[in-house]
Amino acid sequence: MKTEQISPDTRRAWEKLHRRLMAEGLIPAREATARNRVLLPLVRIAAVALLLMGFTALIYFLAGRKPAVEMVNLNTGNETGTLVKTLADGSVIYIAQNSSFSYPVEFESGSRNVELKGEAFFDIAPDPEKPFIIETKEATITVLGTAFDVRTGNGKGFELLVDRGTVSVTLKNDPSQSERVTAGEKVSATDETLMVSKQANDETASWYRQRMHFKDELLGNIIIVLNRNFNTTFVLADDEVGMHRMTVTFQDESPETITQLICVTLNLRSQTIHGAVVLSESKEGAVRN
Repeated sequence: MKTEQISPDTRRAWEKLHRRLMAEGLIPAREATARNRVLLPLVRIAAVALLLMGFTALIYFLAGRKPAVEMVNLNTGNETGTLVKTLADGSVIYIAQNSSFSYPVEFESGSRNVELKGEAFFDIAPDPEKPFIIETKEATITVLGTAFDVRTGNGKGFELLVDRGTVSVTLKNDPSQSERVTAGEKVSATDETLMVSKQANDETASWYRQRMHFKDELLGNIIIVLNRNFNTTFVLADDEVGMHRMTVTFQDESPETITQLICVTLNLRSQTIHGAVVLSESKEGAVRN
């Protein structure tokens, strides 16, 4: 069978006719279909790309947001005495009655921020990389490592007595009012003005040692506070002994009474070695001095 060949003149004629039909819109369906076959995959790719961009932006947004800081609130009632709390950094806070103290479960990098309403004595562990910042209604207190008594009347008065170290105090209503207070000095807010003066002999803070209450506190932390404030030298035989938790109140007890109370409550034994009371585990529960 002989195949008929299309001459160049015939091919040019068909191309001319095709262009005319295209110009007059007589054959759009086939061309549109072809275009759709090309465009639809591109549209799908663009949609996926937009979704990925949105998802990526959401991840960056969530990663950039700071998680809410989990706070612990300690409130004391009318009961006389001091609630003693040791923070994760080793700082010890003595909270007076009718007071409120708030602190984060974990301190953020760069600073240690807490809040106080009422009165508390602060014994701050030094950390040059993380200033300790106390927010009261009247002032902001900034320290690195020191001990001082803060008395705030929740907007009705403010006083701070420094036991050791240096403390910076800035009024919230007037940040230009800022003072650095050193050991033996006190600062008070009078008519929205900070006044620095010497402490009187009877103003030295000692109230926090008179009746100390520990609530579900680690024995290791309790021992540090007792040795710091009383004529005692307690030593733990090992770190595991210090992991015992205890709720207890000490008021005018002798070192011997304190030792017996700890040992009986936690089933420990004590030995006096070179003047130090060493606390260790006791299987029998006996107390030996």
